[in-house]
Amino acid sequence: MRLIAFLVFLGLFQSCAQVETVGSFFEIQPPQNPKANFHPIWIKNLDPVHETGNLPIALNSPLIHEGMVFVGKNTGSMMAYQLSNGRKVWSMKENGSYHSRPIPYKDQIIYGNVEGRVFSRHYLTGKLKFSVDLDASVESPPVIFGGRMFFHLRNHKIFCLDVRTGKILWAYKRSVPYLTTLQRVSTPVVYQNKLYVGFADGFIASFGVEDGILLWEKKISNGSKFVDVDMTPVISGDRLYISSLSSELNVLNAQTGALLQTVPLTPSRSPLVTEGGLLIGTQDGELVLLNRGLKQIFKRKISEFSISSIEDWKNHYVVTTAGKTVYFVDKVNLREVERFDLGHVTSAVFGDSQVSEGKLAFLSSRNRLYVFE
Repeated sequence: MRLIAFLVFLGLFQSCAQVETVGSFFEIQPPQNPKANFHPIWIKNLDPVHETGNLPIALNSPLIHEGMVFVGKNTGSMMAYQLSNGRKVWSMKENGSYHSRPIPYKDQIIYGNVEGRVFSRHYLTGKLKFSVDLDASVESPPVIFGGRMFFHLRNHKIFCLDVRTGKILWAYKRSVPYLTTLQRVSTPVVYQNKLYVGFADGFIASFGVEDGILLWEKKISNGSKFVDVDMTPVISGDRLYISSLSSELNVLNAQTGALLQTVPLTPSRSPLVTEGGLLIGTQDGELVLLNRGLKQIFKRKISEFSISSIEDWKNHYVVTTAGKTVYFVDKVNLREVERFDLGHVTSAVFGDSQVSEGKLAFLSSRNRLYVFE
């Protein structure tokens, strides 16, 4: 079972010896290969000092915005770097690590940490505009819509805050009866003035963005454990695509929650909407391309590890996994064109990669921040 393999993979970290970095970080000089599609312009080691059996694993993701890269560091600092050369612009000590990426809003970046605090900072200076305590680990990036922002917390609670002041406008607490749940959450999505989010009890639900009223809910995952709907919903043309680690891909009517179709695939993360349909990464390391009618066009196994993210870059797909290899894949036939090795046998990418301003960035589980052009 892929979940068991994933847990065994995490267990490999327990045997690592003590490691100490020089200063707060050091820069790794990337190899020079101008013909490579994966051309790293800079790499930072953000690994903190740690003891044997307590190796910190990065689960969060970076943000590229306005010529800068923002990323949370496991020692509890938000870092800002110059996109072009990796020069540190500012850092702010906040305590607590991070499980999601910041997002931009006007001249601010907004994010939360595992201590349950939400921060809004000026993106150029790091100056704090406001911070709010939500009393549980912030597991998803905020989603901003109509002057409001929405967070999903580890305690199965949804918060709606005023994006300008941080004032709490409403909250919804989900009662989850299962003792065994996965430690990640579905990022909320807003579509046509409604909020959509998956929960650890196997349900996806829709809410009014103004008042948090539950509009509908639909159970898509059955079983006695690990029924979590932690996929971020994908909505295209009133069709909502959602799954869990123990269910097939469900296609629902976004307005009513009615089940329209099931597809016999179990995505590892949210599908990527393409010009012709959907691209799905699976727990078995497969890429599956579907047409608009959700019929399979191509399926290709590229890894022994679960797919963790897919991004469109340089007219190809960049595919990260729970293993140490990142793939550059042809859009038409899904064949591997190039690969980038993260080096260490226990390296992986558990967060999301990001493509913006012509650059690609991701944070490896070993706390290495990579930026490519």
